[in-house]
Parts: sequence; structure tokens; C-alpha cells
Amino acid sequence: MGVQVLSIILVIIALLMLYLSFKTLLKSGWFIKWLKGTVGFLSFGATLLALIVAYNLVLYKSVEEGQVIATLRFVEVAPQEFDVELVRKDELKSLYRIQGDQWQLDVRLIKVSAWFDGDLPAYKLDRLSGRYLSLEQENSDKRTAHNLAEIPVMDTWPWIANKDLLGIVQANYGSATFMPMANGAIYQVRLFHDGLDAVAVNDQAKQALSNW
Repeated sequence: MGVQVLSIILVIIALLMLYLSFKTLLKSGWFIKWLKGTVGFLSFGATLLALIVAYNLVLYKSVEEGQVIATLRFVEVAPQEFDVELVRKDELKSLYRIQGDQWQLDVRLIKVSAWFDGDLPAYKLDRLSGRYLSLEQENSDKRTAHNLAEIPVMDTWPWIANKDLLGIVQANYGSATFMPMANGAIYQVRLFHDGLDAVAVNDQAKQALSNW
């Protein structure tokens, strides 16, 4: 019985102390100030995070089904070495040098599936790379990979890549199939609901595909 009585007394004391603590804190205004400060800092942090994410998303582009997002023109400068002119959808041109026998274009894809299920993913060009057909060369020779993404000061992609966030936002990499490089070949990369498709545009590219 003594233990139970002691327990009751301790509970009563604890409740009294809790009442006195809240009364003192509220009376002095310290608790309210701390609470307001905490909420203020959390709100500022959430605002900053929202602005960073919004700025990252602005860099992604939207297109219609099957629209060309990149055109690539190849000029051979040496055996297994090519200059590649990449023309983006906005007509911005860039020149890269790739070593190997084949090329591949990677993009970042973001889709807000729960709200706009019928829309294509928004995209951002990510990487242009080459590879050798020979396994020995692939393992020993220098490989080429060019970063194409416009990277902001704080890149949110590593936080969301290859994730399905709450069934609302899907963020994944998309890749065009490796295609053969040839002197004078021109390819176009198009975006579809099921991914990317690289298409041979001129005779040199079609001949390279037929010989592949």
C-alpha cells in the first residue's frame, strides 16, 4: 500500500511542478518567444527549400509526344574518335569529342504522375557518352562522358533520383539505346511516354545501323 501511496504523491507533485513550470514560462513570455522563433526558423527553412526545388524544376523542359529533344551530327577526326555537334531543342549548339564505336544520350526525367498522368515527363539532358564494341578496349582504353546538365548551386536531383515520392513525383534516368558512330551520320533523339528513341536521319546513319 505504501508504494501505491508514494506513487500517487509523486504524480501529484509532478503535476503541480508541471503547472508551476508552464505558468512561469507563459508569464515571462519566454516559451511563447521560443515557440515563435522555432516556427519562424522552420518556416524560413521550408521557404528556402521550396525556392531551391522550384528553381531546379524550372531547368526541366516539356515537349509533346515524339518531339525531338536533341540532334547529333558526327564527324570522324581519327579512328574511333569523333567530333559531335549536339543541337538541343532550343537550337543551342555544343561541340563534344567522343572516343569509341557507339554513343548514348542520358536524360533526367521528372513526372508528376498523380496530378498530370497523361503528360510526358519533363526532361533535362544529362550526359553524352561513348563506348567501344571490343570488351578489351572498353576495359582498358579511355572512355568518354560529357556532362550536359545545367547544374544549379544546389542540385536536388541526387535527393530524388530513381525514387517514387509518395506516388506523386517520379524521378528517373532515361537513356537512348547505344547507336553506332560514323562520319557524317546524323541522329535525332525523341521523347515518348515509354522512354527515349534514337532515330537515324540520313544515309550515313542508316548505313552505320545496317552494318552494326
